[in-house]
Amino acid sequence: MDTSLATLFNLYTFTPGRRLFAIAQVRKAALAAGDMAIAAFAVSCVDHDEALRTLEATWAAQDEKAPAFAPEAKPIDLAIDGVLVAIRDTAERQVEASAQGDPIATSGSALLKEIFPRGLFAVTSLPYVEELCEVERILGVLQHPMRVPTVQELGLSRYVARLVDLAKQYRTALELPLPKRVTFPEVKAARAEGQRRMLQLVAMIVGRYPSDTPEDQASRLAMLGPIVQQNEAIGQSLRARRTADDVDPETGEPLRVPVVSEAPAVTTSPA
Repeated sequence: MDTSLATLFNLYTFTPGRRLFAIAQVRKAALAAGDMAIAAFAVSCVDHDEALRTLEATWAAQDEKAPAFAPEAKPIDLAIDGVLVAIRDTAERQVEASAQGDPIATSGSALLKEIFPRGLFAVTSLPYVEELCEVERILGVLQHPMRVPTVQELGLSRYVARLVDLAKQYRTALELPLPKRVTFPEVKAARAEGQRRMLQLVAMIVGRYPSDTPEDQASRLAMLGPIVQQNEAIGQSLRARRTADDVDPETGEPLRVPVVSEAPAVTTSPA
């Protein structure tokens, strides 16, 4: 036998904004009545749904495809590309400006061919790991004792020092753990927990004011009224065959933004 609150209380699944708006009003009514237990639980419901909205925003902002490396790698990759461009451009200018018969024209051309055998783009367009390996190979050439005089004559020493530093940073960034991604099952579970908490709040109110005395009926109306009102609004939208809009949790005004979900938003339909 299913005795879950969802089967005992015939309510639609609320959007986070509708829950926040309704439960905030419940809290005000509970405080006005001096019912601190219900007010405190209402606060916990609000805290959960505010965290849910942050979780949903984070999930929605993620790229569909998980990144292969930590985000710190991208700016370093761009900086390395810039240094490689500077090395090529500086060496080419020195070779082009050299006098006829100047040995630097020959040694400079040979160096460029050795570090960029298939051109600069063949290096800068590589995936991160492959580019790191190629940069380390290029550094091996530039730092070789036989190439150091040519590097110095071409005015590349500062670029080489910068490239050494960036290569170390690059390797460190590529070895960083990936940032934790928010998964849809996490969002879905948090949505369901928000609904369960609201139903628990309803159960607390009914249990605290169970009779048909005028006093209990008035308390139920004050505390359950905001939830019932939002439930009826959702029902009207669904009966009109349209998705129930979320609302601003502060004002209750419709946001006109359909809620993203995998399945229909209704758990049970009120009679």
